[in-house]
Amino acid sequence: MPAMKLWESSIGLLFDRRSEIGKPMDFHLSRPMDIDPEGRTLLDVAAMADVVRATAGALHEAGVRPGDRVVVYKENHFDCLLLAAAGVRVGAVPVMLSGLMDPDTVRPLLQRTEPRLLVSGRRLLEQRGSDGAALSEFSDRVLSLDGGIPEAISLTDVLGASAPPPVHRADDELMMLTHTSGTTGIPKLIMYTPEKLQGQMARLECRHLPPITFGRKDTVAMFLPYVHARSFTWIYSVLTLSPATVLLMSENDPETVGPMFLKHRPTSIEALPIDFLRMAELTRQGQGDAFASVRMFIGNFDAMHWSVIRAFLNASRHRFPVWREGYGQSETGGMGMTAITRRKANKRRDEMPGPRKVGRPMPGFVKLKVVDPQTFAPVPRGKPGIVLARTKARCVGYYKEPERWQEKAVGDWWNTGDIGVMTRTGALKLLDREVNYATGMSCLELEDTLVDRLPDGHDIALLPVPGSPPVPVVASPDGQLAKDVWETAVRGLPELAEPVVIGFKEMPRTGTGKILREQLRRQHLTGAGHPGHGRWT
Repeated sequence: MPAMKLWESSIGLLFDRRSEIGKPMDFHLSRPMDIDPEGRTLLDVAAMADVVRATAGALHEAGVRPGDRVVVYKENHFDCLLLAAAGVRVGAVPVMLSGLMDPDTVRPLLQRTEPRLLVSGRRLLEQRGSDGAALSEFSDRVLSLDGGIPEAISLTDVLGASAPPPVHRADDELMMLTHTSGTTGIPKLIMYTPEKLQGQMARLECRHLPPITFGRKDTVAMFLPYVHARSFTWIYSVLTLSPATVLLMSENDPETVGPMFLKHRPTSIEALPIDFLRMAELTRQGQGDAFASVRMFIGNFDAMHWSVIRAFLNASRHRFPVWREGYGQSETGGMGMTAITRRKANKRRDEMPGPRKVGRPMPGFVKLKVVDPQTFAPVPRGKPGIVLARTKARCVGYYKEPERWQEKAVGDWWNTGDIGVMTRTGALKLLDREVNYATGMSCLELEDTLVDRLPDGHDIALLPVPGSPPVPVVASPDGQLAKDVWETAVRGLPELAEPVVIGFKEMPRTGTGKILREQLRRQHLTGAGHPGHGRWT
């Protein structure tokens, strides 16, 4: 993509440019944004552009200048993305942190980035770390979106200031930082440039490829951690393909989702596995009509269990609904995709599902290969090994942690940390993360099977232990699991240890809903080793 086009389509100017095109598009919000003093739940593209400009003026008034780091750490909503756009517009580098992270995790990220401004809300700013320190101690200035914090700037005090002229940013210049999931410790901060985020990651999504992309008549619903890079590539595709209506969801509570979906009738829904798990209650409560118009469900971040996929596809009344599942990482963007039909999902009910197929690499964009974890020599098709990816979308590094980047960068190839198998036809099947991989089995496959056999509302994590059967941690709605139910579920499967049973809400998860397996190990497997070394997580 030429430099001028990248500059013109900068996230800081994106809403302005799309409003000039004039295609009508309505954004319905599940609740008002924290940066919108008018408290609206319906905005068009021009109104979104106004919010970005107003917020850019407020950030500038709060002292932000080109090159400064601005940390966005707030309750999840679409305004996280608009705050980032405003920061880019004034030449700053937004640092996007999930509001679900605790102070002891956020603190080292603040120390690493040395922000000029920390943007947050009262609830998060009043939290204290384990040593009693407030997060405000680790930023030059603090902007409280809802006031109430002594010595912090209140948003109402700086709104109304004029926005400065947009600051030009070179294609290879650092534009934004987002964090990894942090499943094994303090998250890494990924460095994005305009060329990588806009020129490569977003480019593929902006192509019109029916039926797996949006059309002008679609009503698109999105559930995301809006601090994640996925939200930025997604908004480029939305504003390029111009569906008529966009539903911006900040919560997955069925009492909010059900009425909104019945009113606006989405045709496409993208969400995290944890969101689909929560919304699945609607398919069991006789409120499946909320999904009657959906032709495409989109899953990202982690594979979704077959039982949940089946519930949503069966709830749709579209003639040929599909479940589109993407395979990718924050460092690389999308690497593969597969589509699951209703017929295929229902056929899997009584079968062992087999290793999770994530599709084929995207032609012209990505190459994948499977190699030996020790020698990195290619392995024959059908044999397991570490999955390496080569893509022009690969980001430029981990902020102030080059050694962690070099652990995963293998020349032009990227070590995904996944163990997979390449089929004879060139499709990739995933077995496990390397750190959890036990030779001769796939915990992901067994988890799929067990969740399918257990009653609705259960989730499971298998923790492999060298020399012993894997330990199942079962999360049930009430923290109970009848012995006969478990014995029926494991019948015919490889040997497993006795299950550890916890309540569903006790299952530890990251901000994107991934299960924190290391935390489960610390809680339930004191002293037990890993089957893998975990260098590439």
